[in-house]
Amino acid sequence: MKKVLFATTALVFSAGIAAAEVTISGSANMGVKYNENGVSYAPTKKAAGWYEIDMDVVGTTETDSGLTFGADLDLDSDYASSLAAAGNETLAAKVFVSGSFGTFSIGHLDPMADDYGLTDIGLDGIGIDNVAEASAYDGSADARWDYSVGALTVGVSLHTIEEDFGLAAAYDFGTFGVAVTFDHDELSGNDSTAILLTGNVSGIKGELYYANDDVTGDSYGIYAAYTTGALTLEAAVADNDLAANTAYGVGAKYDLGGATLAGGVGRNELDETVADLGVSFKF
Repeated sequence: MKKVLFATTALVFSAGIAAAEVTISGSANMGVKYNENGVSYAPTKKAAGWYEIDMDVVGTTETDSGLTFGADLDLDSDYASSLAAAGNETLAAKVFVSGSFGTFSIGHLDPMADDYGLTDIGLDGIGIDNVAEASAYDGSADARWDYSVGALTVGVSLHTIEEDFGLAAAYDFGTFGVAVTFDHDELSGNDSTAILLTGNVSGIKGELYYANDDVTGDSYGIYAAYTTGALTLEAAVADNDLAANTAYGVGAKYDLGGATLAGGVGRNELDETVADLGVSFKF
């Protein structure tokens, strides 16, 4: 495989005892999206080109006491945001410190419940997961604590201005796993809980997802995938109490050795046929 992009760019500096490092990594995809009633970012077109770029620039320094301090810039761009009147590409940032206590971060952060959701179908996703996760969380976060020991992962998120907060705990049993989350949105007073069960046996991956909140009620979804060699076949179904229709879809991914050809097709909660197809890669 010809390396067109560097897998990871690292700059290492030494200053006294402390060592600093800057790494650049990310992912991207390109292809086409389809909606029989017009794609969301180009309503007059049933099919339109698509791209998305997600790039992380992370700088860290380690103290002589063993603590790691770092800053992370997350640069995002996609077709929909580039078509916005003033452009809507995003720059999200956080600063963190890591040690035996885990990692504490302050910045533009995801609430804990956003870490545990249903896997979507296709290249960029045709939205089946959104239907399942409708009851998952409404809150936001600007501070997080993440900690892992052995197979156990726990975390707390909060927003120091909005006063939202969330909790999560996950345990990996090897071939099976379970995650439980709670989220509180202070403005609406909405509380949500969710549970994700995962399994991976002999090339067969499965996910069962359920969430409940005070607004949407129940939401739930099922995802399954089978991998043989370079080919993965996948399917998902999802619904919630406010959805007009059950959403479902099927998809396939093929490992090209450094990139992945992926596509999916299905029906969303509005009973529209949706699909995508293209290539994704990491660098």
